[in-house]
Amino acid sequence: MDAGKSLIFGSATEDFFKIFFASLLVFALSFNSNFIASPILLLATIYLLDGGHVYSTLLEVYADPIELRKSYVWSVTIGSFFLNLAVLFFIPEFYFFYIFYFTVFHNMRQGLGITFLYKKGEKEGMAFYKYSYYFLTIIPFILFHFRNREVKDQLSESILKSVNLFEFFQPETINSIYQYGLYFFIIGMVFILSFISYKKNYRGFWSLGFFSFVYIFSFLISRNELQSYILIIFSHAIPYYFLMVKRVEKTHSVSYIKKYASFFLILFFATGALFDFRRPIIIEYFDDVEILISALVVTPLIAHFIFDAIIWKRSNERFKIFLSK
Repeated sequence: MDAGKSLIFGSATEDFFKIFFASLLVFALSFNSNFIASPILLLATIYLLDGGHVYSTLLEVYADPIELRKSYVWSVTIGSFFLNLAVLFFIPEFYFFYIFYFTVFHNMRQGLGITFLYKKGEKEGMAFYKYSYYFLTIIPFILFHFRNREVKDQLSESILKSVNLFEFFQPETINSIYQYGLYFFIIGMVFILSFISYKKNYRGFWSLGFFSFVYIFSFLISRNELQSYILIIFSHAIPYYFLMVKRVEKTHSVSYIKKYASFFLILFFATGALFDFRRPIIIEYFDDVEILISALVVTPLIAHFIFDAIIWKRSNERFKIFLSK
């Protein structure tokens, strides 16, 4: 197997800097409390990366005349709006969790997608990698619900917050489930690593290990939810930006957008960040129809999750072009 086929960008060095470097750097710096609490980092993470990266997908679907004429674009857009509206109308108390769990699943899927990109052209071991990836990411996230967590920054309380199971179960029961779940996870992780080593099936291993580490550290090890949030967002938004640059350059139907893909994506990031920053003011301005506006302003986020599942699907024609050298 040609080693070059396991690359996503031009070289192993380019792959490292476009997919892994920013996350590793921010992870190292995140142990400095002044760094993770700095206003510039928080603005960049919350708005530019978290809120802004959502709009990069829109360059693929709304800014391309060919894609814009396809029915899925409008089905997803309208469907996302009405889905938001239904949650807000019928179960408003779960609206935050609806966004939170949707976000985590979307984030999780990207790591799996990148792992699969490193194994493209292979069929052997794909199912094992898939189920191993889900085991190594879903189990830490489930156990996150059973942890006693120390929140070191009030900001994190409104960003990384799961359903509080301590309201429904006794602390002794919660702690017992967490302990047995942790033992189960460690045994499973040892088995997965041992099996990969035994089979010497290493393609995709580093990507699998990297994104699994993000979830293991963020949801099991870190006691600072703000630190976890920053690591999760950096490991998601930075690779997504470069993946979209490559995709737009190879697949967009408008020549000047293809030529200046990096610039247009940064512009979409910045526009989305500004919109996200102003969102509470926008909702407050339309107080008389708040539920409608609330559903509308979150539509790009939910649509991004669904678009992402469509445009990066193996059967998608543009994704096939993306895969070609």
